[in-house]
Amino acid sequence: MPRSPKVPFPSRLGFGIGDLSFVLIWQGTALFLMYFYTDVMGIAPAVAGAIYLVAMIWDAITDPIIATLAERARVTRWGKYRPWLLFGAVPLAVSYPLAFSTPGPLEIDPVVWALVTHLLLRTAYTLVSMPFNALQARLTDDAQERAVLAGFRMAGAASGGLMVAVMTPVMVSLYGPGREADAYFAAACLGGVITFVSLGLCFAFMREPHREDDHMERPPFLQDLAQMGPLFLRNPPLIRVFSVIILGSVCIGMFSKNVLYHFKYDLVQPDLVVWALTLPAMLLIATVPFWVWLAGKRSKRDALAGGISIALVGYLVFYFYSGANIVLIMTVICVIGFGVAALPVMYWSMLPDTIEYGEAMLGVRAEAKTFGFAAFAQKAAIGINALLLGQLLGWAGFEANVDQSEATLAGMKAIMALIPALGCVAILLIIRGYELDRARHAELVEIASAHREQAKT
Repeated sequence: MPRSPKVPFPSRLGFGIGDLSFVLIWQGTALFLMYFYTDVMGIAPAVAGAIYLVAMIWDAITDPIIATLAERARVTRWGKYRPWLLFGAVPLAVSYPLAFSTPGPLEIDPVVWALVTHLLLRTAYTLVSMPFNALQARLTDDAQERAVLAGFRMAGAASGGLMVAVMTPVMVSLYGPGREADAYFAAACLGGVITFVSLGLCFAFMREPHREDDHMERPPFLQDLAQMGPLFLRNPPLIRVFSVIILGSVCIGMFSKNVLYHFKYDLVQPDLVVWALTLPAMLLIATVPFWVWLAGKRSKRDALAGGISIALVGYLVFYFYSGANIVLIMTVICVIGFGVAALPVMYWSMLPDTIEYGEAMLGVRAEAKTFGFAAFAQKAAIGINALLLGQLLGWAGFEANVDQSEATLAGMKAIMALIPALGCVAILLIIRGYELDRARHAELVEIASAHREQAKT
C-alpha cells in the first residue's frame, strides 16, 4: 500500500480499536492491580510497590530489545509491524487474567506469584505494544493527520478504559462480599477475551504502507541496540515529550490509583466507584474531537497547556474541599477528567513528530525505538508511581480493610490531589520550550525526504 498524507478510514478505525485492547489492560492494572495486591492478596503496600519496581527493571531490559527487533523485522505481505499484533494476541489475552489470579491450592508465596504473573503480563504487553505504537509514525508524515489518528486512538483508548472501569466494579458487586478474588479474575478473563477480539479486528482493518527505507541495510543488532541512548539524548523535542508522559504517569496517575481507596475509606461509598472511574473515560471519548480541533487551530503545545491548566484547578479544588457532597465531588472529577483528556491525545500526537526531527537532524529514522523509549518511559513511570504510592500509603498509616484515622485519610487525600497538582505545574513549565509546531514539522519532513533521496544516489 502506498503512503499518502491522509490515512484511510478503515486504518484509522483499526488503529483506534487496537488501542482499546492496550488501554483496557493498562487501565485495568493501573486502577485495580495495586488494590488487588493489598486488599485481596494481603500483600503489604511497600512490597506491592516493590513488585512494580522489579517489573520496571525488567522493562528496561525487554523494551529496547523488542523495539529493536521490531524495527529490524522483515517486511512481509502483511507489513512490518502488523504480524506482531496477530501472533501476540493470545499471550497478552491470557497473561492479563493471570495477573489477577491467586496461587489458590498451590503452595506458592503470594508475593512470588504476583511478581511472576506481573512479569509475564509486562512481557506479553511489550511484544505487542511496541510494534503497534510504531505504526502511528509509519501511517503518515502529516502532523495534523497524526492528531486525527491520535483522536481515533484516544476514542478507542477511552472505550477500553470505560469497559474495564465498568465491568470490574460491576463484577465485584455481582460476586458479593468475600469473593473479590473470584470477581477480579472473572473480570480480567472477560478483559482478555475483549483484548483478543480487538487485536484481531485491528489486524484485519489496518493496512500498513511501505516506506522507501524498508529494505535499507542496518547495522548489527547490538550496534543497532546501542544507538537508542544517543538518539534520545540528541533529540530535545523527544526529551520534553518523554518528560511530560513520565510526570503524567507518576504524578497525575496518583489520582486515579487512589479513587478506590478514597471512596472505600474516606467517603465510605464504594458502590460509587464505578461512576468515579467511568465519568473521566466518557469525557475522554466526548472531548477528543475538541482537543484535536484545538491542536489544529492553535498548536499541540497550546492544547496540552490548556488541558493541564484545567486539571490543575480541578486538583486544587478537590483537595481543599472538605465536604462529602457527592454531586460536587463528581463534578470536580469531571473537570479533572476533561483537562487530563488533553494529555494522552497530545502526547500520542506529538511523539511521532519527534521521529522526523531525529531523521532530519541526526540522519536516523527510529520508529520502533522511539516508541520503545516511550513505552518504557510510561511503564517505568507507572512502576515509580506504584512504588511511591506504596511507600506513601505506609507512611500515612494505611492498613487494608480497617477504618483509617483522620490523619491517615488527610494524608491519602494529599497524595491523591497535591502530587498531581505539582505534576501539572511541572508539565506546564516543560512544554513552554516545545517548539515543534506544524510549520516546523513540515520543514523537517522535507529535510528528511531530501536525505532519503540523496541516499539513493
